[in-house]
Amino acid sequence: MLKKRMQILEQGGVISGKVSGFMNLVIDLMKECFPEWSQEKEEMFTTHLAMAAERICKGDIVDTMEETSWEEVKGCGGFHTAEDFFLKMMEFSPVEFPESEKRFILLHICNMLEE
Repeated sequence: MLKKRMQILEQGGVISGKVSGFMNLVIDLMKECFPEWSQEKEEMFTTHLAMAAERICKGDIVDTMEETSWEEVKGCGGFHTAEDFFLKMMEFSPVEFPESEKRFILLHICNMLEE
């Protein structure tokens, strides 16, 4: 279902083929690392990550989150798990995620780990 969603986004010109391919690998990794996540969580995360990767491909980078917010993210109980997962994803990412995007992705993962 998630891979079909990425295919639809690619066919609609919302994401590129390289982002779609990356996302298919992330979906497999996510299923392996977090089989307990609900489909809703998976859809939310994959859509957010795909859009972030596509933004980076186009040179559109988000502003960095405020330091106080970032400190809260780092204090999250699942932060180290989120970091490990992020690093695994980056092993096959077609783009380098700048620190500003990385922080928002980590926030998103931490939120899903704590729900």
